[in-house]
Amino acid sequence: GIGGTFQYGYNISIINAPASYIQTFMNTTWLERTGVPLESNVILLLWSFTVSAYPLGGLTGAVVAGPMAIMLGRKVSLLLNNVFVIIAATLSGFSRMAKSFEMIMLSRFFTGVNAGVSMNIQPMYLAESAPKKLRGAVALTSASFTALGLVLGQVVGLRELLGGEESWPFLLASNVVPALIQLTVLPWFPESPRYLLIDRGDKKSCI
Repeated sequence: GIGGTFQYGYNISIINAPASYIQTFMNTTWLERTGVPLESNVILLLWSFTVSAYPLGGLTGAVVAGPMAIMLGRKVSLLLNNVFVIIAATLSGFSRMAKSFEMIMLSRFFTGVNAGVSMNIQPMYLAESAPKKLRGAVALTSASFTALGLVLGQVVGLRELLGGEESWPFLLASNVVPALIQLTVLPWFPESPRYLLIDRGDKKSCI
């Protein structure tokens, strides 16, 4: 869950705190490039594009999640899904240094792709791997990790932590931490028995 639906909740949450700082960054960057400041309605439009890139990426991730789960397996898909977050964290973390607000937009798109994939494959992996008696309880942890992500995103986004004017790129890049945790831990977990038996026809590995 920490690298799955947690990311969905966390990445919804962390974009709220630095909204005014990012809009100022957009205006300052444009002023440096052209010598002309942006109008307030244009800044609002660019901010809308930045926020909207996340659900657009989520739609893309949801579309590719099915083929990924069948071709690569549930576990490998979740591991590969972390690549999108690492790319996103790199883009957003270096956006201010590169003086490019477009990097933030692209970062939010890749973050959305990660969320779209994890929201589909993580519950599938959990339901197929959990013992029968625990299946319902285990499946519910997807919602629990989403809520945990929302809460921690709000906490980390406080000005005293990473929500300040100087630290907001680190806030946007902080989603790389759950990704690294999952990349470290998930390889030790088994693959979904259902995938091994039905999609790969490997009865021995399934058992």
